[in-house]
Amino acid sequence: MRKHVVFGLALLLFSGLFRADAGEVGKDEFNRLRAADKTLRSHISEMESQIKASASLKKYMKEYETAIPTTAPRPLTDAEMAKVLAAAKYVMLGDEHTTAKSQANTLLVLKMMKASKEPLTLVIEWVDISFQKEIDAFLAGKLPLKDLKGKISFDKLWGFSWANYSRILSAAKQLNVPILLVERLKNTHSLADRDTFITATIAAHAKAHTGMRYLVVYGDYHILARNHLSDKLSKAGFKPQILLIGDAGETYWKLLGKIKDPDKIGFAELSGGIYYIVNGTPAERSLSYRNYLMKLLGYTKSDFEEWISAEDIKPRGSASNNFKNLHRD
Repeated sequence: MRKHVVFGLALLLFSGLFRADAGEVGKDEFNRLRAADKTLRSHISEMESQIKASASLKKYMKEYETAIPTTAPRPLTDAEMAKVLAAAKYVMLGDEHTTAKSQANTLLVLKMMKASKEPLTLVIEWVDISFQKEIDAFLAGKLPLKDLKGKISFDKLWGFSWANYSRILSAAKQLNVPILLVERLKNTHSLADRDTFITATIAAHAKAHTGMRYLVVYGDYHILARNHLSDKLSKAGFKPQILLIGDAGETYWKLLGKIKDPDKIGFAELSGGIYYIVNGTPAERSLSYRNYLMKLLGYTKSDFEEWISAEDIKPRGSASNNFKNLHRD
């Protein structure tokens, strides 16, 4: 089990993500888990074909995927990653909107960065820039969390789990970290235009707040690749950067093949300031996204030739490991 700081562990327990050790994963189990994820991704592809993503989005996604380092990942302990983050000035963290573990990791990274005495601002994607006053009022204790959801039109403009995302707001309030809104959710803008606007907004804020550090939490595809958000921020002077990505399936499989125990996979260093953070196994991430698409498009279990459930993607330790876990002192 990863040794989280007390704050992070409490959050994981609260969100139901803590689980008993799965034990070592053998070759057959490794292949079974990969096959389950492959089936889930086929479900996703089938449903995404109904959405018909734009050519620009497909290009943007491909650029991100191509930019993921293929070097062998170097596993890091939480303590090692915490040391890196406490010293970092500009951190970009990939957010997987449908995965609860991703939002829990946002809290963990925020806590690690807050260990430094230097000022820190959290930049988030999922609240429209027009609601800055409402967010500020919440952080100042003038607006209750129960009233904030409606005030920022969360369900209408974002629509993912309020339970998961609201914990980030509560943590920022608890840690006394200001939040900067940079996104225009009320209107449609191209990805390139969004990245340019976000960069300009953060740059203006930094000009008025000398020495400010930033944790920018955005969808993974913004985090890597030429002319994506991280690159535009770098060109605007926000460097060196620490980039944390979770959408890197092959990195996970490399780590699992090396470490064997999925519960011991956490952070890993890739290259050039780029790090991997496990936002769940590839199958867990695929399952949460598939279920989101099913709800969005009205699909049911019977629409798929082969069904994969949450039970099917749980790592199964060997019989000897299971016996030891049940009979340990």
